[in-house]
Amino acid sequence: MIIVGPTLPEPYHSDVESVWNEIAEEFGTNGISNPIPHFTLYGLDGDSDIDALERALETALGDWDPFEVRTDGFGIFPGDHVWIPVAKSPRLTSLHQDVVEVARECGTAPTPYYEPHRWFPHVALALGFDSERVGDIVRFLRTSDYDFERELTVGNVEITYRPEGAEEFERVASIPL
Repeated sequence: MIIVGPTLPEPYHSDVESVWNEIAEEFGTNGISNPIPHFTLYGLDGDSDIDALERALETALGDWDPFEVRTDGFGIFPGDHVWIPVAKSPRLTSLHQDVVEVARECGTAPTPYYEPHRWFPHVALALGFDSERVGDIVRFLRTSDYDFERELTVGNVEITYRPEGAEEFERVASIPL
């Protein structure tokens, strides 16, 4: 699997890692396989052309400048994934469209959820728990000291890849905006 998306800047990056660690300590795991705090713009099957994707993104994003996005609260997806929503804005939607346009030329998305009409930007906090555990995680997060209301700078788009049989994703490239 290949993931294309911005990494979170500090201090948000470290805060999300801390939340992941606390969830893992409290519940035995956090289910996160991409150890780099980010939100996904698009995903591709693992047999997609990573080199072509990197070249295409460098070209498509060459005129982009960093911009701000907002996060607040948390939510739950079917499949019992807990996440922080990233508010869509015209700039973020435009970036997503640019990434989708070039990524589609390099491979196939493993799920329709990355397509513009279904995409919901988010930062994953916990993945793959049963419904009861998700309720426990949400209660845990509500009583934590973490403030999920943030404004953060989107300053790059990274490509991460999980080789077949590997447990975690690896950083392949970082394209600055």
